[in-house]
Amino acid sequence: MRSRGIRRHHEERIKSRVRSYYGGYAANDPRHIGKIAHARRLCSCQMCGNPRRHWGQATIQELRADRAMEG
Repeated sequence: MRSRGIRRHHEERIKSRVRSYYGGYAANDPRHIGKIAHARRLCSCQMCGNPRRHWGQATIQELRADRAMEG
C-alpha cells in the first residue's frame, strides 16, 4: 500500500502535466486542473470519446487480435 506522501507526489506530478494540456486551457484554474487530472477526457464528443461509438471503428487491440487469428 502506498503512503499518503507518494499519492500526493503523483497527484501533483499529474497536475503539473495537465497544466499544459489543451494549449494551457486550465493553466490558471485549480478546479479545471483537478477535473482534468482525475478524468483525462473532459467529455464524450467525437474528438474525445470512444471511436467505436462514433464511427464504428475497432480498437487497436481488436485489430491486433484479428490479425493474430488470421495468421
